Amino acid sequence: MLDSNPSWVAVMTYPGAEPLVAERFRDATPPIEHYLPMLCGKDKRFKKNPIQEKPMFPCYVFARINNKQVYQTRTTKGVLFIVSSQHSIIQVPEKDIEAVRAFEASQRKFYIHETTKLVKGAEAIITDGEFAGMRGRLVKGCKDGNFCVSISVMNLSFVVRLRRYELRPAEQ
Repeated sequence: MLDSNPSWVAVMTYPGAEPLVAERFRDATPPIEHYLPMLCGKDKRFKKNPIQEKPMFPCYVFARINNKQVYQTRTTKGVLFIVSSQHSIIQVPEKDIEAVRAFEASQRKFYIHETTKLVKGAEAIITDGEFAGMRGRLVKGCKDGNFCVSISVMNLSFVVRLRRYELRPAEQ
């Protein structure tokens, strides 16, 4: 749980709403300190200006808040939720924010590779919704951003369709 000292948290937004949420955090009364790391990358769809800026972490904005700002943050238009586990908000260490800032400011070319992927056959833990806490195997990923997860219960396999934010890879 957060206390009166501000801590960094990850705020999940609707797809594509990251800049809008960052703007709303800035314009809030009082303003919510936030950080939206951006990457410059080539996008072949845009012939006139192929270099496009996009969020480093799609659907996420970092906010530095205290316990009194939780409601204000959660109710900002475009916000889905503040990342939490078992009803407790997860704090992002300051050193991780500083590392992301260093990568963003770097002029070096780098590639982002997710180290804990949700891939077909991987075990995942459901973190949100009515199946929260259950474990399952990813059967397939869907083009619309959903995942099909097989959950075994009493020698039966139930396949449910879940959103990415409802899952996390199981620790190996």
